Amino acid sequence: MSNREVPINLEEQIDVMKKYVVFRQRKRMRNFLQYAGYFRVSRYGKYLLSYSGVMGNKPEQKLLFQLYEFDVKLRNLLVLYCNKAEVRFKSAVSNAVSIKTQDAVFYLNQQYYTPSKSEKDAKKRKRNEKYFQKFLDDILDKENALRKDVVKHPELKEYRRGGSRQNNSLPVWVAFSYFEFGTITMLYSYLRGDLRKTVLNYAFSKEKYKKEATKQMDTWLDAIRNLRNYCAHNSMVSGMTSSVVIRDLNDSPDVLPKDTDLFSRLYALKKILPEKDSEQMKKELKKLIQRTKIDIYQLNILPAKWEELIDRIKEF
Repeated sequence: MSNREVPINLEEQIDVMKKYVVFRQRKRMRNFLQYAGYFRVSRYGKYLLSYSGVMGNKPEQKLLFQLYEFDVKLRNLLVLYCNKAEVRFKSAVSNAVSIKTQDAVFYLNQQYYTPSKSEKDAKKRKRNEKYFQKFLDDILDKENALRKDVVKHPELKEYRRGGSRQNNSLPVWVAFSYFEFGTITMLYSYLRGDLRKTVLNYAFSKEKYKKEATKQMDTWLDAIRNLRNYCAHNSMVSGMTSSVVIRDLNDSPDVLPKDTDLFSRLYALKKILPEKDSEQMKKELKKLIQRTKIDIYQLNILPAKWEELIDRIKEF
């Protein structure tokens, strides 16, 4: 029999928060917990408490509110650039592969994919092939659902019965406008090797890319996808750790100090965003940090020399 956790009321939640931060007046904490919820607030409290040794004392309630406010603004900033990266990459895959194959619905056709992902390990190959069928079935279902959902997508009426294109599947430039970023990143990971390189050749600065570059891109896309999910679900991004980011070998090793922290997500964004957007992201992030009342370096939210590190990341 599984253990059951017993819910606690608001006043009990306030008492538990005293484990993490110091406060005497309960009113502000009560209002904050009513708004944000105990679990969400406790994440920030536990994070601050883990740095009490660095700060020299147990954190106060005021710092908790300041960290939360900073994190909200940070999420709002980063989700904008995650969305820009998403749009850019969706367009790159849609345009590059459809033009290369001369097939507007390539995403539905198994011949353009490598189910094994060319893995040498037999177990990994088998696992990839097994999951690929689920992925392809899901793509087919999503395309079908888009065409059939009259209520959500009345704008696609020409692809339904009676429409001028009722016998056509949705072309990729239409379907990708609705597909989630996670679907596109998975699709890219399964594309044939030559098509994976075609996408990079189409969208980025070099004339030719090797297989190694496509593997790096997989990790950058995954990093941006999970950062976007954190932001979309209002999860705490300060101090976040997530999927591994592979460094571009053209960059110096010290440019990416850690491969799972928040800065590694910025590294991935810098690689995929156009130069103008990555520069604007840096300016806005710098402005946000200058205005906040917390010490983001003491709390290890970003490296002390994050600006210098971002400037040294080479164009992909």
